[in-house]
Order: sequence, then structure tokens, then C-alpha cells
Amino acid sequence: MAKISELGPSPEHAKYQALLPQFWERVARQEQLAIERGLPAQGLTDFAHIWFDAWAEQDIKKIDYCIADDCSYIDSSTFQVNKEGRQFTIDNCQASFEVFPDFAFYPQDGTIRSLPYADYFDGQWRITVPWRGIGRMSGETVVPGLDVKLRGTGQCLNFIGIDRYTLTDDFKITHIDTDWDMLYGAAQLVGLGSLVHSERLQRVGIRAATAVAPAVRLWTRVTAR
Repeated sequence: MAKISELGPSPEHAKYQALLPQFWERVARQEQLAIERGLPAQGLTDFAHIWFDAWAEQDIKKIDYCIADDCSYIDSSTFQVNKEGRQFTIDNCQASFEVFPDFAFYPQDGTIRSLPYADYFDGQWRITVPWRGIGRMSGETVVPGLDVKLRGTGQCLNFIGIDRYTLTDDFKITHIDTDWDMLYGAAQLVGLGSLVHSERLQRVGIRAATAVAPAVRLWTRVTAR
């Protein structure tokens, strides 16, 4: 397996790094408007900077700084099982750093729909962040909690998702709920990312899934007895 030192980082970083100056200027304006409405938003932009930087720099100490003691975590890859405890969240971030040594988060695009959404209720912040993740899968790690080794394919990943956070009033994360398209991500990592955009292939896939669904339902009934 080729390493990041041989393959280099994903070539798509530069395109989205160029979006960051305007993104951060807009986020700072969002904070100021929230303060003017009477919300305790002072420090919101600083938190977001630290969190994005923690991923871009693969800095587990910054991850730790952002997380509350009782943090829990749900991700598409956990099949919506809530993983409780700050150490699981930290271990999951560390595993991501190991298998994607150049991974970073960016705005999805340059429009205002890529800005965070935030509200404050009952002493807590609720923040929703649309994101784009970019990196090359060139490392290896053991998946936390499963004791399964995950090895890099050398392929680049460029995918979008949404994080929903709850935070304390001093911006410590108490819960993360992440949604992203696992099927498209998996297709990219095995080198088939461009093919799944084909409408013809999508039609074939839908027809194939429809054809095998009855057999899958029957197998489920039999094995569930």
C-alpha cells in the first residue's frame, strides 16, 4: 500500500481552501448578529475555527479541548447507534486521522447554504454544520470498538455531509450526530466514484436492488426464526 508521502495529499484541497476566507468572514458576521439579538454567542467563531483546525491539523489535543466529558456520538458508519463517552469520540477521530493523514473539512461550496445554523435553548447551543470532507485514504487503523483493521486504498475522498452538535454555553460538544452518504464514499474509495454518476448505472442498480429484494426478505424471515 502506497503511503501519503509517495502519493501526496488529495489534489482537491486547494479548490476548497480558497473558500475559507469568505466562509470565516460570514461566520463572524453570524456571531455578531446573534450577539446583537441578545444571544450569548461570544466565542462561537473561535470554537468553529478550533474544531475545523483540529481536523485539518490532525491535532487530537484540539479535539479533546472541544469535547465535554459526557460527549456522545452517532455516525452513519455506526448505523445510528449512539456511542457514549468522550473517549470513544476521541478514538474515532484518531482512527480517522490515521487512515486519512491529510483529511480536512471545508464548506460544501461558496453559497450561504453552506453556513452553520445555530440556535440557543435551555442553556445549550444546537449547531448544524454542512461540510465537505476531503482526503486520501493512504494509512491504516483499527476501527474503534470492532477490532477490525482498515487499510487505505490510495484513493481520494471528496464527499459532503451534515453534523448536528449540541454544546454547552461555553462551546464544549456534548453530542455529535453525523450524516453522510456511505455508499458514495465507498464507491470513491474503491475507484468507482465517477461511475456512480452515470444515470444508466443508477437505473441498473435500482432494477437489480428491486429484483433481489424478495430473496433478501425471505432470507431474513428464515434466519430470524
